[in-house]
Amino acid sequence: MEVVYAVCELLVAAGAVVGNTLVIAAFRREKRLRRRTNYYIVSLAVADLLVGLLGVPCALLASVGLPDMLYPCLFTLSLLIVLCTTSIFSLVAVSVDRYWAILHPMGYSRNVRTKTAICESIALSIPKA
Repeated sequence: MEVVYAVCELLVAAGAVVGNTLVIAAFRREKRLRRRTNYYIVSLAVADLLVGLLGVPCALLASVGLPDMLYPCLFTLSLLIVLCTTSIFSLVAVSVDRYWAILHPMGYSRNVRTKTAICESIALSIPKA
């Protein structure tokens, strides 16, 4: 059963890395994609990319009982929690942005600037310990 779990985790990680890398590459390449909402989407893609690159290996290590010393174990589990929480907060930011844009379209276009979206996206992408 552990082998099936590890294979599934690795498939999810590979999908997350490939998919989110494509999202980030498309955003960087196409200037037309650089809109307010898409900065939040890229923030989510960066957070999910980090989960795929760092979070899933930490989860696999924790599932087999590695590392077995206290501080490295706490570090890997803390890193996993921080990365997943960052991803969740980025998803919340996308949801709030879309909710506000749909419910209050005039106030949204008047009050929300691209610079604000960029700053919030960067703040969400930086893991806080």
